[in-house]
Amino acid sequence: MLADISIGLTKAQAFSAPKIFQLTHRLGEREVVKLLVVVLRAFVDSLRVKEKPDAADLIELASTLATTYTHDSLKDIILALKEARTSGHNFFQALDVSTLYRLISEYFDRKAQYLEHRHLDQKATGAGTEATTVQLLGQAAPRMLEHVAQQIPADHPNAAALRHKLTITKGREARGLITPEQAAQQRAEARQAIQRNPRPDWQPTPEAQEHMTQRHRREEKALLERYRTPNP
Repeated sequence: MLADISIGLTKAQAFSAPKIFQLTHRLGEREVVKLLVVVLRAFVDSLRVKEKPDAADLIELASTLATTYTHDSLKDIILALKEARTSGHNFFQALDVSTLYRLISEYFDRKAQYLEHRHLDQKATGAGTEATTVQLLGQAAPRMLEHVAQQIPADHPNAAALRHKLTITKGREARGLITPEQAAQQRAEARQAIQRNPRPDWQPTPEAQEHMTQRHRREEKALLERYRTPNP
């Protein structure tokens, strides 16, 4: 089982595996320590050294690991021992508990550095993506605002003429008959013509409005009298 787990084991798999405190909650502390003892024993037996930790030493180390690295996974321990075995470490024909603990501790130091560098890389990538997005928005915003500004209301009295003017400007620019600056100037003139500012001077005074109302009433009365059907 340990061989199957260790073959092809990667950092990503070890980091995403269930944490030791989760296994402790699910299986119990005693069972987790047993699993760690099996892992440690398999590693010790794989080394051809004369002096090795005994069963009591491995149980004590397993208990220490279970309480020290609660938020790391069992696969982290397996990967730490695998890297120690494959990195060419020389045990000088002897292996004790302190060396085992040091090898595992060095793995977790490397893990912390790896996670920190990955976090910084993700922040840098995110900042670069955000800067690119802002740049694209900055480039697109003027065109979007120009398009919105050139939308001609359907009830505009000169809507047809303004649309015709903008169409001619676009065609002349596409054929190179006018420069982009000239086209921008003509569009600016069209936008200015689209704006319909209120003109208070166009509104009649209250006296004039009353005069027009009375005149309309007289005209309506005259029409009624003119076309009233005569009594038989």
